[in-house]
Amino acid sequence: MRREHLERLEPVCPACRAAGRAAPALTLGTVARAEGDDVVEGVLVCPEPQCLREHPIIDGIPVVVADLASWASHQLDAVHRRADLTAFTESMLGDAAGAGSALDRERSNLSGYGRGHWGDLDAADPVEDAASLAGLLETALAMLEAPPRGVWLDAGCAVGRGTLELARRTGELAVGVDLSFAMLRVAERVRREGRAVFGQRRVGTVYDRREIGVGDVPAAQMSFWCADVAVLPFRDGAFAGALSLNVLDCVASPLGHLLELGRTLGPSASALLSTPYDWSAAATPFEGWIGGHSQRAPAEGSSAAELRRILSPGAAAGLDTGLVITGERDRVPWRVYANERSSVEYAVDLLRLTRTA
Repeated sequence: MRREHLERLEPVCPACRAAGRAAPALTLGTVARAEGDDVVEGVLVCPEPQCLREHPIIDGIPVVVADLASWASHQLDAVHRRADLTAFTESMLGDAAGAGSALDRERSNLSGYGRGHWGDLDAADPVEDAASLAGLLETALAMLEAPPRGVWLDAGCAVGRGTLELARRTGELAVGVDLSFAMLRVAERVRREGRAVFGQRRVGTVYDRREIGVGDVPAAQMSFWCADVAVLPFRDGAFAGALSLNVLDCVASPLGHLLELGRTLGPSASALLSTPYDWSAAATPFEGWIGGHSQRAPAEGSSAAELRRILSPGAAAGLDTGLVITGERDRVPWRVYANERSSVEYAVDLLRLTRTA
């Protein structure tokens, strides 16, 4: 985390927000390790006497969540994961942990997202696919009336390609947010070293390490934060635009995410949102799904119809997110790599949302 980004963003305490208190700006406390302007290890502190929450900065990534204990119970393994092991040793550990282990799930996720975000830059095995993340982003940005400008948010940034492209195109600060520390560590390495490093799954627990050079990285205009997209640690109206690519059906509170997009966007700003409506109780509690149930209702269970109702002028669903749909392209292709012989094909709904006030 660059000190100048902290000063510019003025992040607020999510614990105070979750408790219903006025959320003060976080301050930089102890810096345990720094490299120039980058704080590699340290802490952000809430100055509110009722809170005084400490938010750690680890490997340059601020962890700014409302419930730090819950986050730690799921993420500490990823935090402690060594990044200096050879591919040979990683292979042995992957076999030892076995299929279905936490390590296996983490490696599989990093493989799919790493290939989808950075595979087109892989000189040894390039992806030439409009259904990659880069292709989807191009389609999304084409829905804007003008090229993106100002400070943008990349909500659910995963391993960081969208954040990189926003920083390049705007020449401004782009802020990537995700809850997965393992994903963010890959993204932060791209920012600091210009290399995307991850294991690409060949079959079973067999992974080939990819080290993909990423040129022209605008490191001073990229910032990655570990945070919940449904409780963002940023002030109202902080962003000139936002990406939310294939995030809505992967979070615990989809409506909370929409509300936070509306809150943190400036007047008349745009958000580009895509989703395949691939609901799963493992990611989103059933009661939080937008559609995907109640097929006897007028919308017959259609997620797209229900989302349009929520984001309609006049807030027809009774929830004012501050956002309305101002553009839509349905069934846009998106492909997620699984292994050398398999991928998952999606046809996503791509929406341009506009902040109404």
